[in-house]
Amino acid sequence: MLAVSMLILFFLLLFLGMPIAFVIGIVGLVMLLIGGVPLEIIVQRSFAGVNNFSYLAIPLFILAGDIMGKGGLTKRLMAFANAFVGKLSGGTAITTVVTSALFGAVSGSTVATTYAVGSVLVPRLKEEKYSNSFIASIIGPAGVLGLIIPPSITMVILGITANISIGDLFFAGIIPGVLLALALCIYVWFMSRKKGFGDIRTEKISWQEFWKVTKEAFFPLLTPIFILGSIFSGYATATEAAVIAVAYGFILSLFYRELNWTKVKEIMAGSAVTSATILIIISMANVFTYVLTVNHIPDAVSGFFLNFADSPLVFLLLVSLILLILGMLTEVTSLIVLLTPIFMPIAMEFGIDPIHFGMVMIMNFALANITPPVGLSLIAGASVTDKKMGIEETLPYILHILFIVAIMVVLIIFVPSISTFLPNLFK
Repeated sequence: MLAVSMLILFFLLLFLGMPIAFVIGIVGLVMLLIGGVPLEIIVQRSFAGVNNFSYLAIPLFILAGDIMGKGGLTKRLMAFANAFVGKLSGGTAITTVVTSALFGAVSGSTVATTYAVGSVLVPRLKEEKYSNSFIASIIGPAGVLGLIIPPSITMVILGITANISIGDLFFAGIIPGVLLALALCIYVWFMSRKKGFGDIRTEKISWQEFWKVTKEAFFPLLTPIFILGSIFSGYATATEAAVIAVAYGFILSLFYRELNWTKVKEIMAGSAVTSATILIIISMANVFTYVLTVNHIPDAVSGFFLNFADSPLVFLLLVSLILLILGMLTEVTSLIVLLTPIFMPIAMEFGIDPIHFGMVMIMNFALANITPPVGLSLIAGASVTDKKMGIEETLPYILHILFIVAIMVVLIIFVPSISTFLPNLFK
């Protein structure tokens, strides 16, 4: 009965439009009052929730992404991607996907990738007569590549919460990220050719131009190599690698002369607000997790799965369904902190590789980020396309994209080696 009351209160506050951190905190507070637990536990558990050195990686990766986004790296990556795919049907839209994949490999943030790439390419897409609905349905989903391709802030949070190697998760995301980017490129090419979107570039790019854009993109492209290389060589932890990313991004931005004092202040303030938002959610979710634990709700959920799911595949499909439904209603960070401590022990009972399970969750979070009504990347894609645009205007293209990402989720579930091959190779 208590669990039902918690769910009713949770979704009631959520549907009233209250920020997720306050929803989690208020539900936890009410349950503690009902249980007669001293309220000092809120301070203790919320502090304990973020009292982890590894969480420093979150604001650092956010800061690195902001520096690189406003420091001139985005347009250099865009020019590099356009040199390869700009001549294809839908070349500029394909450039959007490829640039999102490349920028995701240096920023680690989904929404940041959407805004950084969208702010540069949306005006050009409109000039080439792409429809707004098509633009938004591509910009938003392309942004989730920043969630899958390392470094990923979501992977950092999941790794800490589930006690999985963040470096292993980073490597596990490479192949799924590349496959999804390739699938999106093929879709964009097909739809652009079918609908007649975009200008087709007929002139060939000269070797001098190709060399110029490659040379300018060379150092930004080294960023993920420095990050992953420093982690797997043993020279740095994920947090220390985030410091390297910040320093490297700042040096490059100064070298390109794209930063000024005004931009630096905006970057610092924006990174601080974004980081604080995530960390507040994590701290409140830790209180909520404590309430769940003392009321033995994880044990009840575990018993349900172990009795109902008769195989690892059935368990993974059920988890995916739950994450899809909840991901449509709330924010990914809270789902990680709330559900991972419940699901991970059950996954271990079924003998599922932690890296494989982690990537199943990551891919489901990617799907949740573009699924209405609370698909943050889809909302960001619509917003950067037209501030007055609603997500319902992305139909029917977003349905095609959702189907593609859902196929990727199923593929990850049924073929574990897609996510475990690289981590096992480098062990």
